[in-house]
Amino acid sequence: MELLDSERGQAVQVGAILLFGFLVIGLSLYQATVVPQQTKATEFGAYLDASDDLVSLHNDVLVTATRGVQSGTTVQTGVQYRPRAVFINPGPPTGSLSLTESREINITGAKAVNSEPEAVQTVWDGSEQTYESKVLRYSPDYNEFDGTPITVSGVSAQREAGANVVPISGQTLISGNRITVVSIDGRIGQTSTRTSLTVAPISSATRTVTVTGNGTDISLTVPVGSNATAWNRSVIAEQMEEENRHVLSTTDLGDDEDPTNSLVRVTLNGSYTYELRLAKVELSSSSAASTVASPEGKYLVPVTTGAAAAPGEATEVVVEARDGYNNPVEGKLIDFTVTEGDASPTSRTITTADDGRAGFTFTPDADADGPITVRAGSDLDEDGSVEPIEQTTYTIPLVNGSGGGGTGAGDDGSTGEINPPQEDEDVILSGATAVNGNDGARISLNNTGTERVVTSFRVSFYYPDQGGNGAETASFNGSPAQNVGADQYTLGPDQVTLPSDTTTDITVGFAANKNLDTRGDFFILTVQFDDGEFATYFVAVP
Repeated sequence: MELLDSERGQAVQVGAILLFGFLVIGLSLYQATVVPQQTKATEFGAYLDASDDLVSLHNDVLVTATRGVQSGTTVQTGVQYRPRAVFINPGPPTGSLSLTESREINITGAKAVNSEPEAVQTVWDGSEQTYESKVLRYSPDYNEFDGTPITVSGVSAQREAGANVVPISGQTLISGNRITVVSIDGRIGQTSTRTSLTVAPISSATRTVTVTGNGTDISLTVPVGSNATAWNRSVIAEQMEEENRHVLSTTDLGDDEDPTNSLVRVTLNGSYTYELRLAKVELSSSSAASTVASPEGKYLVPVTTGAAAAPGEATEVVVEARDGYNNPVEGKLIDFTVTEGDASPTSRTITTADDGRAGFTFTPDADADGPITVRAGSDLDEDGSVEPIEQTTYTIPLVNGSGGGGTGAGDDGSTGEINPPQEDEDVILSGATAVNGNDGARISLNNTGTERVVTSFRVSFYYPDQGGNGAETASFNGSPAQNVGADQYTLGPDQVTLPSDTTTDITVGFAANKNLDTRGDFFILTVQFDDGEFATYFVAVP
């Protein structure tokens, strides 16, 4: 009996050992097969979250670049596994965020249109304009899931997939006839499971320059943060559609040192006009101090249009300092000097505000009888000299002066009524528009009284908008051309009849030694009627 009881005990022990062995084997198989699959699924979800975060970051880059507001995004660069009671999770992985070395951005063949200020036309004359930009790269390092790198550049965000590129955001370089070039600079510190990034404006695109081809097509060369051939095929392809042929071609310039961050050349049809916006932003860890300096100023443009002054009354002229991205520069010292005419003060130095503008207020002397010329200039790039594009000049007419640059007086020095109000018996200016290919202006004169005849005319002053080309001669409804600023010209057979209670359209033609566009310009017209009275009109052409 004792022998039988002993054998039964051994059987129970063996069974328990076998059962425990099966349990260990089962747990081991679960740890070796199921846990990795669950880990991979968790990591895949984290990778998708990181992709969404980087799309948000690219949107932040664009918003900061165009609106000038600081923004921030937290990127999930690692994984937090769910706790396990029995099984063991692998160590938490942490991917890396880094900025590449700076690559050049080149814009070639872009010429500012004639309506842009003279300084803008000087800078944007078709020659090569060069900037630099970095690309943000997220390199995941998961335990099980093989996540491919994701890059964010100033033009797009994409996921690399071998020799292919999968865009995760739309490209922002070209949209119809709008070009938006964003330069990224900065420094990324050590990353953790969740990394907070800040996008700060360095030069926000608050100004737009209208450009066209300089007799050739326009070339844009930008770093895209991925294989250029794949980027051309998958990201910019929509701009190559037949109904949208602003983009003529794209070229992979290649990069033997870093083929995953190669350059792309985009060629645009130079026969179109484009709205060009440039910006620079700083991308950095949220806890890091700024390391990117603001760009230096590059050129100065006039802001005030159609200004006129009167003796004893204050008048202001305003200029704007801009950087190489065509955006306003704050904190620049602008020297204003009255170089011709009698006015006070004769000079002042004004600091540009956050909108890049500085205004100079002067008052013509009571006995001033000619135009007031004000020069504004600044050594914006701090190279020791004030270059032509760093200065601009205003010539401000006097509304009742009798000098050659005044409002246009008759033989007795009188201008008559200036911009007569809408009252009975007056001939009032009711409108103006550019005509004749924009080198002339059609004005509408409304005669509220009895019939009158215009017997002579004079254009005493012409002011081009934003520093464009000014007119040298003027004609009145087809009369012989007369120099701007000349004496009153008798029309003779070209005189114009203004019927009673009728609006009459009259064309004032202009000519200059360069291309002329009257849109946005301002001129002063004085006419004499058959009763000997004069009327002077300040005409602003919209």
